[in-house]
Amino acid sequence: MLMLSLSTSGPIASAAVIKDGGILSFEAGDKSRTHSETIMPLCERALRSAGCTPRDMDAFGVDAGPGSFTGVRIGICAANAMAAAFGKPVAAVSSLEGLLYGVDNACALLDCRNGNGYAMVRYRGFSPEPMAVVIDDLLSTLPRDILMAGDGAIMHRERILNFLPNARFSENNDITADRIGLAAHDKLMRGETVIEALPLYLRPSQAERLAKERNK
Repeated sequence: MLMLSLSTSGPIASAAVIKDGGILSFEAGDKSRTHSETIMPLCERALRSAGCTPRDMDAFGVDAGPGSFTGVRIGICAANAMAAAFGKPVAAVSSLEGLLYGVDNACALLDCRNGNGYAMVRYRGFSPEPMAVVIDDLLSTLPRDILMAGDGAIMHRERILNFLPNARFSENNDITADRIGLAAHDKLMRGETVIEALPLYLRPSQAERLAKERNK
């Protein structure tokens, strides 16, 4: 089974081609250009490197967030458009699930400012669903030796160690299309695909929050 996977929820866009649970190719952009400029050229390069075309794909994988509101929409729209054009399904994966692909006894944490974050915990007794969190509240519930991953783990390392003195830290904290693609391929194998993917927004956008304040 062949899948083209896209990730645009983080600071760097990327694309990968996955075949039968293995990575055929991977291409990443840089921070100097917007995701809207880079994602389709990255897809073309990943496909060319793998010797494939979009028509060859059995499905399209995409990072549904949480992450950059604009970035998530760019990736979702691109994946949905290609899936519709070639009559293929979409497998949507949360950015947190991608960070924890192949890892247990771990917490993925993304920072969203002011002491807030997005998290997913894979540990016995915890729900493995993506959630919006107050970081200190989350840390007070976690096992002391848990593995932490994501930009929130980097930004809040000292805070984490104050709560969890035996915490371990991942060396791979980037949300990338290869990890998203491997998780999406697993979903494809389980039949967990959709015709059209939707963004995973766990909090309202800043524009929505400001509009709500103005309308009070």
